[in-house]
Amino acid sequence: MSRPKKRTPFPWVFLLLVVVPTILATVYYYRYASNQYVSEAHFIIQSASGAKVDVLGALTGLPGASGGTSDSMIISDYLLSADFINDVKPELDLRSHYANPAIDEYARLDAKASQEDLVEYWQKMIEIEHDLTSGISTLKITAFDAETSKKLVALALKQSEMLVNKLSSSLRTDSLQLAEKEALSAQQAVNDLREQLTAFRKQQDVLDPASQANTRIEREETARLTRLSELQTQLSQAEAELAQMSTFMQPEAMKVKTLQSRVNSLRQQIAKEQSVSVAQSKGQRTEVANQLAQYTELQSRLGFAEQLYTAKQGALEQARLELERKQRYLTVTVQPNLPDEAIKPEKIPGILTVLLLSFLFWGIGSLSVAAIRDHVGWV
Repeated sequence: MSRPKKRTPFPWVFLLLVVVPTILATVYYYRYASNQYVSEAHFIIQSASGAKVDVLGALTGLPGASGGTSDSMIISDYLLSADFINDVKPELDLRSHYANPAIDEYARLDAKASQEDLVEYWQKMIEIEHDLTSGISTLKITAFDAETSKKLVALALKQSEMLVNKLSSSLRTDSLQLAEKEALSAQQAVNDLREQLTAFRKQQDVLDPASQANTRIEREETARLTRLSELQTQLSQAEAELAQMSTFMQPEAMKVKTLQSRVNSLRQQIAKEQSVSVAQSKGQRTEVANQLAQYTELQSRLGFAEQLYTAKQGALEQARLELERKQRYLTVTVQPNLPDEAIKPEKIPGILTVLLLSFLFWGIGSLSVAAIRDHVGWV
């Protein structure tokens, strides 16, 4: 018995799986597909410190990650997020633009799309590329009219610059603000000690307690010595007069007794003056010592506070220089352009893609059917 002859696939299968999808794709792209405009801009993030030498990159020939690259990644993450969509909403509502009924239904955003769907749709409309070698980032945004695409790129650059400035300002909050606070505290301490020193001088009514205290002590010592010298002179004269009268007069004589009484009185005054002089001198020296101790302590504290203030001022200036070195700047190297023609959708590549996929699907299906027929012995 002869084996049945295999039948070739029906032509209508090829028409259905290959020709029809290709025709539908052609009709869609050339009749219904909405024009999509792409605006492009280039930017770079630089720091005030300039470029750093990448030793590892120089040895390996591979581009290394720099501070500008990490900032570019932060900007990329921001532009792809819902935060950017919400930030630009007062100037341009992305949902209203991309859900416009004038756009073909296969390309437009669903009017009832959730926030997550909007973000996912937006991420298909924006493209960000980073060149690790030059540090230049390329931003492309697709919209359904030329003006909107250019405006979206301009808004993206504006918001990115604000984000870079915010990142730089956070450095001030973290480092410079602390240095400023410490310097201000040190300055306040210096001012307080200077006020205390001025109040002490006013209270003691002296400008320099050390020198003026010694002058006062010397002046008072001189006055006491002068009084003692006068008393000693009077005592010597009285004793000499008493000795002279005692040679020819009796001790019981009235004049002798008067002179003796005067001598005794002068001796008592001298002894009392010496005792008072010693006590006053000791008390004054103790008082002066206490005043000098207070004055010296205030001067020492003031000197230490001034040194600390100088150090804090140096730390503040260093923090300012460090902040300036870490400052980031977003520089636009290529301004957003106004597209003069729609470059999306790509019609010819799209149609060829549908044709290729349809042909592959038809070929795989035909081979599968032929293999099944051979296996089960279909006629």
